[in-house]
Amino acid sequence: MTEIKKEQLNNDPDSEISALPELQKHGPDAEEILSYMQANGMIDLQGVAASMKKSETERIIKEKHPYKISCGKDGRWRTYIKDETKKNGLKMVVKATEEKLKEALVEHYQGEDPEVRKQRLTLEELYPEWIKFKALHTPADTYITRIGREWKRYYEGTEIIRVPIVKLTKLMLDEWVHRLIKDNNMTSKQYYNATVIMRQALDYAVDLEVIEFNPLSRVRVDGRRLFRKEKKKESFTQVFSEEEVRHIEEFVREDTEKPAHSRIHKLAPLGVLFMLKTGIRVGELLALRYEDISEDRKWIHIQRQYRYETHELVEHTKGAEGDRFVPLPEAARDIIRTAKAKQQEYGTPDDGYIFSSTEDPLPYQPVQYQFEHYSKKLQTVQKSSHKARKTYISALIDEGLNLNSVREFVGHTDERTTLHNYCFDRSNDDERLALVEKALAF
Repeated sequence: MTEIKKEQLNNDPDSEISALPELQKHGPDAEEILSYMQANGMIDLQGVAASMKKSETERIIKEKHPYKISCGKDGRWRTYIKDETKKNGLKMVVKATEEKLKEALVEHYQGEDPEVRKQRLTLEELYPEWIKFKALHTPADTYITRIGREWKRYYEGTEIIRVPIVKLTKLMLDEWVHRLIKDNNMTSKQYYNATVIMRQALDYAVDLEVIEFNPLSRVRVDGRRLFRKEKKKESFTQVFSEEEVRHIEEFVREDTEKPAHSRIHKLAPLGVLFMLKTGIRVGELLALRYEDISEDRKWIHIQRQYRYETHELVEHTKGAEGDRFVPLPEAARDIIRTAKAKQQEYGTPDDGYIFSSTEDPLPYQPVQYQFEHYSKKLQTVQKSSHKARKTYISALIDEGLNLNSVREFVGHTDERTTLHNYCFDRSNDDERLALVEKALAF
């Protein structure tokens, strides 16, 4: 900037003004002029900035905020903003002063700007959007429900979900992960289920171009040292033994031969036995129709399920593998023949649902009741319909059936799931000892 003598400024009462032509003559830029004016008290930059901010605030509110701003009897200022999670679609915002309320509104509406939102976006804000995205990619409502439980248990109310995603570092997530494991004494499965939200939501944030990579992918966990070892449940609690299955067959025969008027859901006992012979899920059993049976009657097409949570029939199965064909052994074919004969005897439809005595699917509860009832009669631990599925898988593996074939029959994606979670010993102590003797008789 051109140097101006102090005497010129000190002697002339209008020195600031008279000096401007001298400045202009040498061509100062706008920044120099502004600096000069600020230094000589000709302009208050802080005041100008405040005025500009106030003007911008009023502009944003005028353009984007359609709701009335008012002061209540308590002296606090309030208004509404849109919120789809509320019943009326609106959320009340209350602040101590009008200025603070307007600041909050500006912050809210600026957050709608894509670039601003990316910098401010937290996991807490992203989660509702991500869970909707997730629901589009899975047919299993129960899976989404389970994720919701994980969110409430491990995320809701924590600090990590309030940190802007762009500021989440590997170190920060490393500490969060290891604290999560230790505080909850987690098994590897519990850890996997708990961190699905963080892993996949951050992957989603990458797709949204909020972040360039998922920082959680760089976090390493020494599972052998940190995860609680989970003991596999005892076999007798997870499967029906051969002797128990024989007793159930007797119970079913007795129940089926009872007069029709004594049972509301007359074919539920046959459904129990059919699950033991095919390994299908209870929702799949309820949705079975005669049209699903192959022409040679050796296979049945599993392609739909009845959801007990929502009481609706859906045209897909639970597993990611989709529909599948399950072999029908002679015992299963005999059960189908018996069901059809009983439907004809009762005068109910015999061309629709295999185990229903009406035009609608058999409800879920009668089948579950039968499992509870038979468990009591067997005087054993309570075994649900899921234990029938484990019994079927264990029986096939015991007989040396190829593991991949078993996996396909039951609709698992991974053989490890079939072997690790569904394979149990169905023999009793005496039978096991006899097998050991046989194996070591060399």
